[in-house]
Amino acid sequence: MTALEPPEDAPRVELCDQMATLWRGGEKRDFTLEEMPEKLARWQLESKHSVYDAIERDEFIPFNAGHLPVVATWGQDSLTPNLANKGVGFTPRDEYIEHYVDLVESAVEEIEKVPSHETEVTRALRLEAAREFYRHPEHVDWRRLGLLEIFEGTTYRNLAGNPFASVLWTGNAPVYLSYQVDCLVEIIERGDPRYRFAWAMRRLFEYEPFHIVQTIFPYAYCFWIIGSRDKTPKRRYPGKRTDNTVNEGHGRIDSQSRSS
Repeated sequence: MTALEPPEDAPRVELCDQMATLWRGGEKRDFTLEEMPEKLARWQLESKHSVYDAIERDEFIPFNAGHLPVVATWGQDSLTPNLANKGVGFTPRDEYIEHYVDLVESAVEEIEKVPSHETEVTRALRLEAAREFYRHPEHVDWRRLGLLEIFEGTTYRNLAGNPFASVLWTGNAPVYLSYQVDCLVEIIERGDPRYRFAWAMRRLFEYEPFHIVQTIFPYAYCFWIIGSRDKTPKRRYPGKRTDNTVNEGHGRIDSQSRSS
């Protein structure tokens, strides 16, 4: 696969401390970076650990809600957004990234010595490498998301010209935790340690049954968070007195529910 080269006048994203600057068409626009909300970050960590536990038990994973949110992008002249489920992970903070790149790439070197279909042989090694990163949430850069680009399709074309995206997660019952995170997007190439980390983390679980095998990724993205919204559903009315959502309505009380 040959990577499509971004146009010479493509937007450029620059980072400095807690600020991101977008240069586009000779104009400059600054954004303040934000960390992922704590509630969402905790859910992400719980999701990661539960998936790793399921892999350890050799259980099939039908859908990984924490890893596969809906990503919205749009061209500058688009009337509607492009929506796609994308595999989303995280990257270490800059001061820790070389350590974790070495850790995960070393694990990849070991698993590549074993036939790819013999996943059970390397499972313990692969899980320990992934768990070691998420065992230290203070080492995660919660301001950015890491994604790999596979097809260079609509998402890539949109981001090359208009580097903004929104990400929507929705969790499982009974809470259905849901968050929208709005991002300024930096396109990164293979030599970048953030690309190397994202690729190696993907490679750890490439041949597990829940993955569609993809081994060539021409680009990766850093989605820098510039805003977020809690979209977890809540009851408009408190409901029945025996209902555990009785205090979540924050609106007028349904007379039928009130007397139940």
